[in-house]
Amino acid sequence: MLSDDELVRMLRTRDPHPDPSETDPDSPLADRILARVRERTRRRRKRTMVVVPVVALALALVGGTAATYAWVAGDGEGHTLDSSGLTCVGSDQSDAVTGFDPGADDPIEVCRQLWQESFGRPAPETLTACVESSEQGSIEVYPGGRDQCARHRADPYRGPTREQVNLAHFRTDLRERVAERDCVSYPEFRDVVSELLAKHRLTGWSAGHFQTGDKEPEGPCAEVSYFDEPERKIWLGDAKAGDPIYVP
Repeated sequence: MLSDDELVRMLRTRDPHPDPSETDPDSPLADRILARVRERTRRRRKRTMVVVPVVALALALVGGTAATYAWVAGDGEGHTLDSSGLTCVGSDQSDAVTGFDPGADDPIEVCRQLWQESFGRPAPETLTACVESSEQGSIEVYPGGRDQCARHRADPYRGPTREQVNLAHFRTDLRERVAERDCVSYPEFRDVVSELLAKHRLTGWSAGHFQTGDKEPEGPCAEVSYFDEPERKIWLGDAKAGDPIYVP
């Protein structure tokens, strides 16, 4: 099952030049669809991996083939702009998308462990981690050597930045702080976020209320919808009282 970060990435960045129509991934309609998907999937978060057909997914989300775009991978220095997401790229037009902890995980080893279950065959002897050239700049692991990165208009992955490691520790601490709670108000959630941002030296980060196309007031309970690393923004959304509080 997809996490919120993965849903956002798939909806917003599969086509780098979407048509200016109601199917635009940045349109209010797309925001409302994303919010509904989150609500339906919030109670089914046990699985962290999903295999998706690449071509079918792109067509379903943007209504057409992707346009040509400049080769700019991540920050241009081998670092991803989405440190919690990882895609293991199979050779049969399917991907295995999973969560990733840059402070503890190695992307190649994560994909190696998932390969048999995801693609029905043992992992290739050689796998290579790359930073792909979408706006999100995510980590993708390909069968083969480093030449696979250039072949797929990507750069070799050079590991997490210091800030991404700090953010991974922040996420772990935040999960632990809310693990035994079934409802945390927005003001309290912001206070906890501010405290932990300072603890982990994440300067320039802030928390905001995620909104769909129709502006809505904050509910009684908050949780994290997703982390926007390039903007250093933690988007909070409404949580349902009684459900485990979600931190991606």
